Amino acid sequence: MKRILVAAGTSDNKRNFAVNYIKTYLGNKGVEAEVLGENIYEIKTEELDADLIVAIGPWNCQTSIPVIQGTVFVTRIGMDPVCDEIIRQLR
Repeated sequence: MKRILVAAGTSDNKRNFAVNYIKTYLGNKGVEAEVLGENIYEIKTEELDADLIVAIGPWNCQTSIPVIQGTVFVTRIGMDPVCDEIIRQLR
């Protein structure tokens, strides 16, 4: 199963909203994935175990894992196209 890491540092509520929205969206599209949330400032890149990262805020870490900018989950405008991009990246 694919793993998505939602990384945000400003708010647990924003991170949790994004995690739940992505889970629901993917589920409605028939895409199975584990969606986890972590604090962007506490992530240890050498320990990352994910297929894709959705960063809510600046992402300055070096990793070979693809990163999608997830600021749309703060504004709540344009979330579906980002979720579609998540699906494309997972395939």
